[in-house]
Amino acid sequence: MKKSLLIGLLSLAATAVPSFGQGIITLDNYLSNGGNNGPGFVNYGANVPVNGVSGSFGTVGAGIQSGWTVGFYWVAGDQTANAAADPSGIAAPSGGGLALATGSGSTAASYPFNQAGTYLGTGTYTTPGVAAGGTITLEVIAYDTADGSYANAKYRGHSSAFTMAVGDPSGAPTKTGDTMPTFSVLPVPEPSIFALSGLGAAALMLIRRKK
Repeated sequence: MKKSLLIGLLSLAATAVPSFGQGIITLDNYLSNGGNNGPGFVNYGANVPVNGVSGSFGTVGAGIQSGWTVGFYWVAGDQTANAAADPSGIAAPSGGGLALATGSGSTAASYPFNQAGTYLGTGTYTTPGVAAGGTITLEVIAYDTADGSYANAKYRGHSSAFTMAVGDPSGAPTKTGDTMPTFSVLPVPEPSIFALSGLGAAALMLIRRKK
């Protein structure tokens, strides 16, 4: 019942937006897949607090709960081949022109209606320069809400690059969750750890030179 009502409200809101050669999407995997969630989910990695702040750790591989914010980086066209690889899973998405989405519809809250691993935005996001039916490339990000941004977060993560079609403002918007791959939120190493790693690498280089 709740999902049917939400779908109706989002569709109604979308029809009120005039079309000027720009499409719309929603940051949503709660109502995706025909209202059955997914197929992509946001999961816990190892040593990540359930709420992204403190307390007990979430179960590895289980969907995140409350306390997380979801956003995305995007670019027009199919740039999946040019998006930078990131084995760490916590770097800022880059390559291919990917840029952080800002403004209305660019973030969503996690755990809507107590559904683990899902997120749901409160409005649509307009894709400047990309009309309905066009293709965009995205990387969805998630970070602990307490730290206010992906850049400052102690726990965060992002999906791999994927594409989706842009919806028509006169109809229902397309949803990120329909094509987003599953990913996990992970701890971000302290700056001191990076510094120590750098010192260690420098020491190894000096030893090799002496030899």
